[in-house]
Amino acid sequence: MTYLRELPDLTLDSLSEEWASHERGWNSEACTPSVDYSRAEHEREVLLLGDHKITINEDTTARLCAFYKIPHAFFNRLTPDEKHYVMNARIDHAVGEVLITYDRHGVTDIRRPTQARLDAEQFLDLAGRIYPRNATVIDAWSNSDELRLDILGQTSYPVFGGARGLVRGGLRFAQNRKSNLAPTVSPILFHEDTTSTLQIPDRSLRINARRQGTDRIVELLYAESLRAEGRLTADAHALDDLTTVPLGDDRITRLHRVAEEHNLPVRQLADLTATLGSAEDPSLFDLVLVIANVANSPALAEHSKRAARTRLQTIAGAVTTDHAARCTTCLAVVPNAA
Repeated sequence: MTYLRELPDLTLDSLSEEWASHERGWNSEACTPSVDYSRAEHEREVLLLGDHKITINEDTTARLCAFYKIPHAFFNRLTPDEKHYVMNARIDHAVGEVLITYDRHGVTDIRRPTQARLDAEQFLDLAGRIYPRNATVIDAWSNSDELRLDILGQTSYPVFGGARGLVRGGLRFAQNRKSNLAPTVSPILFHEDTTSTLQIPDRSLRINARRQGTDRIVELLYAESLRAEGRLTADAHALDDLTTVPLGDDRITRLHRVAEEHNLPVRQLADLTATLGSAEDPSLFDLVLVIANVANSPALAEHSKRAARTRLQTIAGAVTTDHAARCTTCLAVVPNAA
């Protein structure tokens, strides 16, 4: 079974309008922030930044919990008075200054003033230095936990002479914002017929953002983006080459070997086994595509399943670029193979 995604009608330009913000910053150097969760039932909870009040929504609560290290699920189970006490107690006992940015919709970021962080618009501007403004965006979100931007280039690569569809190359920008990790960029391949995305893992594509300003981080990320974009043609050809590797009676053995090497969950492995088992004369290309396509399953559509989807896409990419010598019987990697 093939799971087809309904892709968003997004380009860099349209996403720029959606992500545009008019932020202001507030620093706790002058006074300490506080919250009011114990207001009357008809009143909204507020974050107090001196004399300025910001209405607290779920996203603001998530950002406050992340910054002040309060388990979010635990906090949501508290009564309003308990929330009021716990959050203000954590704020009062926190050491160091805090920088809070906000716009007309609410709080957009909470961090230490010394922590450099790219805003969402800087990712879009960076992508616009590599691809045209009308480039297709197939995935995009930015919240307190994570930023993701999947954008496709203009070049299409025919698979098996076009008989197995077209593949487009692109880039995936991402950042774990909850832990304020360095931003990343990865090559991606998008199979148009099945709307499946493969993320190509490359450990060399990383930047050191420690003690770096935002301008320097942008330039480092731009350099790595050019490197990632430069390898897309080779990655597309590697995927095309898999069509010439028949699996025959070893299809399930190879799938289970992939599952063992990449710790695939049992439930997903059962779905993959059933799908691959019913395929007619499958090649290694079919195995890769089946893995990537399961990421489109409705069972993984929830926001909370984003990590599971990314994992499947990355496993498919890893198999695509795997050139390890393998045992002809069990398909395990042969150590120290010449």
